[in-house]
Amino acid sequence: MMIIDEESAKALKEKFNNEMKREVKIKVFLDKEEKIEGSKQFIEEFLKELKDLSEGKINFEIYQKDSEEAKKYGVDKAPTILIDPDNSYKIVYLGLPLGEEAWAFIDTIVQVSKDESMLSKKSREKLKQLKEEREIMIFVTPTCPYCPYQVLLANNVAIEAKGIVKSVCVDALEFPELADKFEVSAVPHNVINENTSSIGVQPEEKFVDDVIKGG
Repeated sequence: MMIIDEESAKALKEKFNNEMKREVKIKVFLDKEEKIEGSKQFIEEFLKELKDLSEGKINFEIYQKDSEEAKKYGVDKAPTILIDPDNSYKIVYLGLPLGEEAWAFIDTIVQVSKDESMLSKKSREKLKQLKEEREIMIFVTPTCPYCPYQVLLANNVAIEAKGIVKSVCVDALEFPELADKFEVSAVPHNVINENTSSIGVQPEEKFVDDVIKGG
């Protein structure tokens, strides 16, 4: 079962070859019982294809939610995906990067390999002031065409403020209990430090200011 079509695979191979600077390790945590049938097969195949296309620069390990590795990283939900956690990045996906979310997931991996964000100089300077930890949660659905832009923005903030800002992309359909907790009715729904800060795709400058303020 091929996840990535031939045309996209060719473009990704070129992108990874030209842009990736180093290996990025992905850690995946799954439950014994799948929330979505076939999800384990999907994520294994998807990441294997990315590994092959990147010639090993994208690597991955799969664990169970109740494993020692899960305890080490504080993972208590599944499916959970961590991007390069051993290099102090706090970029988390609760749910699989399905549909529209796939391209932002891939772009995030590429940026992590460069150890630099795509944020403006002004935003980067502002984030240097941030000393207290922040947790961003972006609620999405796989069919939302706007959500990946907001997720990519949040992930870039977490790249720029490595180890201080945690960015969590939450699939509202896979985690309805979290969506209910934050009264999610439209996506992207943006939460900072457990306070809803905004709904919809935000301008970079405003979102960075919201993160610094703490929601």
